[in-house]
Amino acid sequence: MPYFFEHQKKDYSSVGLSNNDGSITEFKKALELLWKRRKSFGLTSVYFEDENNSEQQFFKFNLNTIQAGKYIGSIKFGEQQFHVIPKIFQDDHSKNEDHEYIEQSNRTILWWLSKCTKIDFPKSFSAWSTQNFDFLDILIHLFASLTRDDLIFNQHQSYIEKEEEIQMLRGRIDFGKYSTNFYTGKSHILPCIYDTLEINNLYNQIIKYTAKLLLQNTSNESLKKTLFEIIWILDEVDDKYCSSNDCERVVVSPLNDNMQTIVNYCKMFLSGMSVKSEKEDLEIFAFLIPTEKIFEDFLFGFIKDEFENKTGIINIMSQGNKFGEQKPLAEHIYNDGSLTKSFRLKPDIYIHKIDNDLILDSKYKVIYTKEEANENDRSKSGVSISDVYQMLAYTVKLDVKTCHLLYPPSLNTEIPLSGYYEIKHHNNLDRSKIYYHRLSTVITDTKSNLKELTKKQEDKLKGELKNIICE
Repeated sequence: MPYFFEHQKKDYSSVGLSNNDGSITEFKKALELLWKRRKSFGLTSVYFEDENNSEQQFFKFNLNTIQAGKYIGSIKFGEQQFHVIPKIFQDDHSKNEDHEYIEQSNRTILWWLSKCTKIDFPKSFSAWSTQNFDFLDILIHLFASLTRDDLIFNQHQSYIEKEEEIQMLRGRIDFGKYSTNFYTGKSHILPCIYDTLEINNLYNQIIKYTAKLLLQNTSNESLKKTLFEIIWILDEVDDKYCSSNDCERVVVSPLNDNMQTIVNYCKMFLSGMSVKSEKEDLEIFAFLIPTEKIFEDFLFGFIKDEFENKTGIINIMSQGNKFGEQKPLAEHIYNDGSLTKSFRLKPDIYIHKIDNDLILDSKYKVIYTKEEANENDRSKSGVSISDVYQMLAYTVKLDVKTCHLLYPPSLNTEIPLSGYYEIKHHNNLDRSKIYYHRLSTVITDTKSNLKELTKKQEDKLKGELKNIICE
């Protein structure tokens, strides 16, 4: 299975693509089609809202190499499967095996997704027991194991309204149809409308359709076996085409957590990016998301969950000021005297407090001390000046004197790392403080139970953020 780090280049031959068989051309066309339809794919479309490029950005095709973009996840192209993992796991000096990077990435991304606010990702890690899957297979594994076990003990039935002509009254009579029977000499036949408890309902139809879809998009024999079991259990259920919109029509009891989680998984897969290429027998299925967007959403979701009701905090907003407004930085004045508002300010996280509001901004890039940068042959070390300029604009225009830049770690950096820049304003009365922090937002343990591991990691991250937010 070819895998890339974000922005990594690889030779076409090393990933199974060639101009001789036309696979490069077909892959390009399929990616272009995915890109054009990216905002209509439901679940993940929210992360493409600001992407206005007309040319696809998933992969870049060079003369002899293919280069991954800034989108992580899995993409299945015919018999080929490509996996893109975050650049923060790339370490040219490490002796780790490739599968360790993939496992660390998978666990981290699952954790990030579980805290995101823009998508309803199923928050279930209890079924995690398999190593060395690609990301798409992990999602399938979590869905299939939970669904199979639930169906074995609970074959969900629901009441369905049926119409039938019988000789014994059942339910209620359809008098419109009965009048026809009466005048045609069939007064003994009663057209009845009644409710019957059936396994052949919308919920089970969606599960069966989803299982069959996933069966076509995994080559893992263990997963195929589990998916076949689901299909076999639902043998009496009709084969019907289902969409993510159908998932919205399923009525789930608030007491049935498993059923709601399974519906959420189905919605996720049915709204995934799936298109057919020009070749009828070639289909492409992808779960790709821009990493900086998911990192930003993860931090906002985590902070909102953990700190919104803490003493001294009034509210926590995203992409705006304390009222959720996106104030313009400047006015663009034209020669005719007209003007427009320009450069709207959209801080990632605005924390409105009783005293001293805070702005937190996520930056999906790795920062180093000078010593770490030298050790790892990195030309750049600390916070970039463009990030400082951005925070200075926030402090001046939004009248918030303290901002915090939040960075992830990488595999070859030690946590913690923090500091701040102090900027005196021209009158020497006002000052802006711009802090930076490297947070515990990556899971590197590939052996421990994920559910227990995320709990420990969240406690650690919560402690770091508490020092920032509740100072």
